Amino acid sequence: MGALAGVAATAALAGCEASAPDAPEPGAQPAPADNAALEAAAPATVYLTRDISPAGLRRAFDALGFSPAGNVAVKLSTGEPGGHNFLSPDLIADLVRDLDATIVECNTAYGGARGTTESHLRAAADHGFTAIADVDIMDADGSMSLPVTGGAHLTEDLVGAHLANYDSVVSLAHFKGHAMGGFGGAIKNCSIGIAAREGKMLIHSAGTSTTGWGSPAQDDFLESMAEAAKAVSDHFGGAGGAMAYVNVMNRLSVDCDSHPAEPEMADIGILASTDPVALDRACVDLVYAAADGTALVERIESRNGTHTLDYAEAMGLGTQTYELVDLDEAPEEETMTINVTCAGQTVTYELNDSAAARGLVEQLPLTLEVTPFGSNEQTFYPPEALDCSDAPLASGGAGVLAYYEPWGDVVMFYDDFSRNGSLYELGHAVAGAEAIAGMTGTVEVTRA
Repeated sequence: MGALAGVAATAALAGCEASAPDAPEPGAQPAPADNAALEAAAPATVYLTRDISPAGLRRAFDALGFSPAGNVAVKLSTGEPGGHNFLSPDLIADLVRDLDATIVECNTAYGGARGTTESHLRAAADHGFTAIADVDIMDADGSMSLPVTGGAHLTEDLVGAHLANYDSVVSLAHFKGHAMGGFGGAIKNCSIGIAAREGKMLIHSAGTSTTGWGSPAQDDFLESMAEAAKAVSDHFGGAGGAMAYVNVMNRLSVDCDSHPAEPEMADIGILASTDPVALDRACVDLVYAAADGTALVERIESRNGTHTLDYAEAMGLGTQTYELVDLDEAPEEETMTINVTCAGQTVTYELNDSAAARGLVEQLPLTLEVTPFGSNEQTFYPPEALDCSDAPLASGGAGVLAYYEPWGDVVMFYDDFSRNGSLYELGHAVAGAEAIAGMTGTVEVTRA
């Protein structure tokens, strides 16, 4: 997992199409990270759904609770003509329209068919993006400088000048391999992806040139990507600011969307977070966990790709500690339990999910008189009638909690009883049932 030797200018293609040698050559080491601070950082939340569809995308995004304000930019890759691994307009259209967003991109710096604004807009139209939203090539009118704080290589990040027109950014990245970075996700999308032509060169040269690629050590290039992404994040308020990140893990090619190879592994899903480091880390972990991820793992390791995450975390862009929330898992049903307490003795009931049971819970807490009836039950009268439209008829014996609709009383059985067409079951005792028979006077009915 060594770093990659510098790549000659004739081979480097803006971080997408370069064929990089595998021989490692370490770069300059960043300042030591404050490990204690990193370990103490609260984990970020990353949401996952395996539903790669417009509804799945919306579900993952909505889970963030992120409400972009003002002019909203959706940053994605429009894809090089001839490729087909870029995010489908059909997948993203509903979300982009709901956000009333503009799709934003910057021109490439390696030639190709997106090197000028005119050709780039033509590619965006050919790929269907202009049919779903306005498309803004942000460096059509040049670049603007964002300061880089705490970087080892960059003092500024040169981004498309139109970035100044936006108040919020949603990164929609196609997660995949990358010829120079090992992988591309949220960090690459918001570093090289938002950089103007000269900014792309500045990142690739690790801060030494805006006109040529240079040949920096691999780790220096990776660190420069992290520094540029941090500058963009800081511009929009940093952690908790006006940026959110979504990675789509489909068509998982070992190369980026400008020069895609056919995937060798199955689709995984859509992930979302407000922390780009945690998001990319979660995606990398899922690739490593996949039985068919060997080719992409080899690409990541041959480029020392996870160093980007280590450095980004040390810079404060985000954390690699995360909690993965699976949106596809059925939520555990909340169990309704109540306590009926009399003279220091408590009976605990687990209720069913009927409207009648919920109606009783909504009236709690209650202080009521308990009344014995017959030889097998105690009763009390809630102030409001219960809706028995979906409640099952009561059956069984000791420990059943029921509602007798004609009289409006809740019945606590401590012995067997006969089935009655007007007696509806609310639940059953899970503790303390032996105390029912001896209850007299006042009872307290509360949530357990």
